[in-house]
Amino acid sequence: MGWHGLHGRFVGVALALLLAGCTANDADHPTGDHLPLFAGIPPVAYLVEQIGGQHVKVDVLVQPGQDPHTFEPTPQQVLALSRAAAFFKIDMPFEGVLLEKVQQGNRRLVAVDTTEGMKKLKMDAACGEQADEHEHEHHATDGEPDPHVWLSPSLLKIQARNIAAALGQIDPGHNDEYQQNRVALEGRIDAVDQRIRAMLEPYRGRAFYVFHPGFGYFAHAYGLNQKAVEAGGRTPTAKQLRALVQQCQADGVRTIFVQPEFAPQSAEVVAQAIGGKVAPLNGLAKDVVRNLETIAEELERAFKASP
Repeated sequence: MGWHGLHGRFVGVALALLLAGCTANDADHPTGDHLPLFAGIPPVAYLVEQIGGQHVKVDVLVQPGQDPHTFEPTPQQVLALSRAAAFFKIDMPFEGVLLEKVQQGNRRLVAVDTTEGMKKLKMDAACGEQADEHEHEHHATDGEPDPHVWLSPSLLKIQARNIAAALGQIDPGHNDEYQQNRVALEGRIDAVDQRIRAMLEPYRGRAFYVFHPGFGYFAHAYGLNQKAVEAGGRTPTAKQLRALVQQCQADGVRTIFVQPEFAPQSAEVVAQAIGGKVAPLNGLAKDVVRNLETIAEELERAFKASP
């Protein structure tokens, strides 16, 4: 489903809960020992947990195997969000629609844009839609902003700073601890970044093929070229698949990566035509710091298997 179709799907869920009085309009947030918080996707929830430590309880909307681009929350999730103290977002379209409705009933819900201060890339088009002379030595300059910012170490650190600042404002009594946790998290990010750079430096300029173009920031960080089977939620046509096969052959690629939330059929067609294979590559694993290294390991394995 496209971005614009999301609005109608959320309106009914959110309004039904609001009209039923299932929000925290003027009630205090449940506190206890933990701040009740929400994140849109698992990697952001991980960052909030690492910085908030023992003082936070973080729920996440998008579950493993779900596509955040077409996600719609359950009524139970909307109800829980309406009682939270803050929501940490990355500007996925579903987040804006949902927050608009929930904040009508919970004016105290703080919406934290973890991407504040970032310069975002643009989503690349599917390779089959590119002109024959197109080169992937750059990222796209037009199209929708790329929301997959959590797959860049430098942007992860910006997210961490935004999260720590927000938690310090919401809960100033533990601000020093939040800042200490942020510094420790940034240190882990830097260490992983250094290891990945050493691992992937021999393959700088190489191309890797994925079904959905969700690894643009990772590719940009390490001098790689992401090429996508699909773009804009559209299944490639037969003509586009033929173009993809030709490009894979030209690049000497033997592996087509597919994220768990997407059907592998189109990628399997390409892989069969090039005598290669389809392999999983998860961009939404919760432990995003460790996952950066896992992605690098999978790409290194694919590069070594290609001529």
